[in-house]
Amino acid sequence: MEHFDVIVIGAGSGLNISSATSSKGLKTAIVEKGPMGGTCLNRGCIPSKMIIHSADVAETIKNAKHFGINSKGFTIDFKKVTERASKIVDKDARDIEKGIRSDKNTVLFKEEGKFIGYKTLKVGSKTIKGDKIIIAAGTRPSIPPIEGLDKVDYMTSDEALRLTKQPKSLTIIGGGYIAAELAHFYGALGTKISIIQRRDVLIPNEDREIAEEFTKIFSKKYDVFLNSDAIKVSKKNKKITTTIKNSNNNKNKLKKIISDKLLVAAGRIPNTDILDVAKTGVKTDKEGYIKVNEYMETTAKDIWALGDICGIYLFKHSANLEAQYVYYNAFGKRR
Repeated sequence: MEHFDVIVIGAGSGLNISSATSSKGLKTAIVEKGPMGGTCLNRGCIPSKMIIHSADVAETIKNAKHFGINSKGFTIDFKKVTERASKIVDKDARDIEKGIRSDKNTVLFKEEGKFIGYKTLKVGSKTIKGDKIIIAAGTRPSIPPIEGLDKVDYMTSDEALRLTKQPKSLTIIGGGYIAAELAHFYGALGTKISIIQRRDVLIPNEDREIAEEFTKIFSKKYDVFLNSDAIKVSKKNKKITTTIKNSNNNKNKLKKIISDKLLVAAGRIPNTDILDVAKTGVKTDKEGYIKVNEYMETTAKDIWALGDICGIYLFKHSANLEAQYVYYNAFGKRR
């Protein structure tokens, strides 16, 4: 068993901790299965905003007539749009990993980790233990239990950001901000969009007035089905059929939506089950998020948590701020 002063699980905002502890001369382990940089760099805010900018440019061109500019005949190189973003973030992830591996005080375990005891993890074929543990392992897309979903090639936001062939039509299950962003991206570039939202507005976590106005605008551009649930999915002749039920329809009539691609954007769930955090004495709430106090301490001594896996504010900037709290509280003083 290899012993470390600090083990950081997750290479997103957790890297703020590992770089600080390494600079203090502490023997630091980073456990991260995927590319370095976490969700924001690889599957979230950075690549999504890059491709969405292309969608914004396309909409500007379409609306140029309002400013006395006639623009017609432009085409979309969809593959170039997504590959440009992927190449940039992939290079950044590789550069981060190169920097980690060159650090004399840091050991990178590029494997999936799982707790097997108090402050003890099984990582690949190795067992490691740390004096202090920082859990920053994030979340993953939530997949709802829809009949037939496991038998079709659906996408989550992970795959949707890297698709290289533009679908003519796309059905989106979910109506939060991830669904809205990707609907805008694909829709602005010419894909026919259908959105299935179980609530009565899109982006329901925003201010009600904003959500209502946003829903009104989006409903003019795309097919938006509110108060609706996807109850069945099937595929035939390369087309995906999504059967939906409207909760306000007393006649229980079902509607079928046919599209080339299906995107599931029905929220996210924490990776605490994969880590099996209960084995190290860390308690979670009913949704699986790690319980922390105002100091970002978990219910287990010398174990802290930060970022999306805590379910407080699921944003990169808040995770970075929480990383500062964790560092100051775990190691006693500022850098």
